[in-house]
Amino acid sequence: MRALILALLGLLPAMALSPDKLYVLHCMGCHGPQGEGIPGRVPALKGFVGYFTYLPEGRAFLIQVPGAANAPLSDEELAQVTNWLLRTFSSKELPPDFKPFTAEEVRRYRAKPLQNVSQVREALLSRLRAMGLLR
Repeated sequence: MRALILALLGLLPAMALSPDKLYVLHCMGCHGPQGEGIPGRVPALKGFVGYFTYLPEGRAFLIQVPGAANAPLSDEELAQVTNWLLRTFSSKELPPDFKPFTAEEVRRYRAKPLQNVSQVREALLSRLRAMGLLR
């Protein structure tokens, strides 16, 4: 009974959720259950998002987009869910030397929100095309 009362009062520590559960709760509504996105509205993650990690600015972009930067997740949770979705939906597109996101990296990127998401995304895509990674 005491545990129930404490839980109701919010005094028990929150249960940690696995990255896949965090995706379901915070990302799937827009990006879809398989990372397919919403054509013309929300970019797909599947078979694509890993390319951004070839560029330092691309890594920052993945964390700075409003849906990630403003998610009600800790820096550690956002790092975990980002690493999970990259490996789950875009493992073939990751660089061979891919380094997982850390909570510290997420904290640094979140401190600098994007002002123009579309322009930054297009600039990154142009650089990835110039590198021969995209058509």
